[in-house]
Amino acid sequence: MNWKRTSTIDRLPDDPVGAAMAATLSEVLVVAAVELVYSPAESPLPAEVSGPAVSSATDAGPPGWRITLTVRLAERIAPLVRTPHTPLRDTLSALPGAGLRAAAAFRSVRETPSQPFGPAFRRALRDTIAAELLADLVAARSGRIVTADLIAETIDFLIELSGSRVESHDLTHGVVITDALEDTPVLRLAYPADVRTAKRAPLLFDGRRSVLIVDLQGRARTELQRHRIGRLGPAISSGSDAAGDSSDSGSLVTAASRRLGGIGFFLRADRTIWGVIDGQPMLVRRGEHWTAFPLELAASIARMIGGGAAAQIVVEAAFMISGQRHGAILAIVEDADVLDGNVSLKDRYDLRDRIDPEAVRTETRLHHLIDADDELDEYTLARLAALDGATIVDRDSRLLAYGAIVPSRDSEHEGARTAAAKTLSHIAHVVLKVSADGDITIFREGTAVTTLLRHMEPQ
Repeated sequence: MNWKRTSTIDRLPDDPVGAAMAATLSEVLVVAAVELVYSPAESPLPAEVSGPAVSSATDAGPPGWRITLTVRLAERIAPLVRTPHTPLRDTLSALPGAGLRAAAAFRSVRETPSQPFGPAFRRALRDTIAAELLADLVAARSGRIVTADLIAETIDFLIELSGSRVESHDLTHGVVITDALEDTPVLRLAYPADVRTAKRAPLLFDGRRSVLIVDLQGRARTELQRHRIGRLGPAISSGSDAAGDSSDSGSLVTAASRRLGGIGFFLRADRTIWGVIDGQPMLVRRGEHWTAFPLELAASIARMIGGGAAAQIVVEAAFMISGQRHGAILAIVEDADVLDGNVSLKDRYDLRDRIDPEAVRTETRLHHLIDADDELDEYTLARLAALDGATIVDRDSRLLAYGAIVPSRDSEHEGARTAAAKTLSHIAHVVLKVSADGDITIFREGTAVTTLLRHMEPQ
């Protein structure tokens, strides 16, 4: 348990709402510690806690009490947030306020604030915290104001869709809430209220071929189709606008929110809900819990490998695969030479022109069909990594091998994928192993460094 409650006096009030809120914040940002400090309402305000790796806020708590909520990053992560307005630092800054507002709202509707906090209330509180947090993050990262109420209604609609099927289809849905459309609509179609009554709406705006554009007043305005990604205006920030070739990954929602600004949501067929702000995945709902996209992981891996483009791409690919519940092994190596004698030549994409110049073998001919020469992106990497075997890139994200069978040193005593990841980590800078239940484990020098996104059952 990475959270605690303390008091400035020798008595701690009953506060099941606060406890559930603190537990949720520790799930959202798993690399942080959460502390609730209770003080009598008439006591002086506590001193503010400041610093790039810590964030705090104070608000009313249970009757007669005040709460100071502090969220503090782990020491190993703290050096990664020295730069202002990074996604991780913005998330850290917004968490305390979002948690306190949500807790206050729940206390106000409970007849007995100290009564046990049941599963339904816990789920509702988690979703409310997510809505408050996302609203704050939109304001912090883009200056736009999207109300927490509109975000909460959207989340509620997506949760409803996640348990539904239409015309025998597992539903997906994509929406972007933005102020990019300046004209006044001819008619009013409220989102999600009016769209909810149209049974086929999710099929029309599936987030794969088309996303629904909603304005800041909650009015559904138009669709944006995959092949028309550029028609509604120029990109607002750096980064590729390519919608990618993995339609279930949310690439269209990501590209649309990057181009138009604002916040996008994508309900995937695996029932996960992704929240994306200006093209950056920020929060993911899975198993009724919310987790921040592992924003610190890419920066941490970049430090491990000494810089290069591979860190961000590999982390994003691993997160996609985690949501799809596929196993995978992704590795970053210093250069191709370390693969000699460790990876079969037939699996070496980088040697396809040298090991079989006439392309006699089928495996070599297949390498020539893969479009990964100019610029490897996370969607292509995720697609290749879903194959059995390891996918290996260098620090500059050049593809070296995929579907590579790595001889394991100790596969009799552990799973084959774990054994292969350990073995590969002896020659790689870092290895990410994605398990079928969604966990992402980081290996270095034969040792598991950390595990992220441990599978959580609904409560």
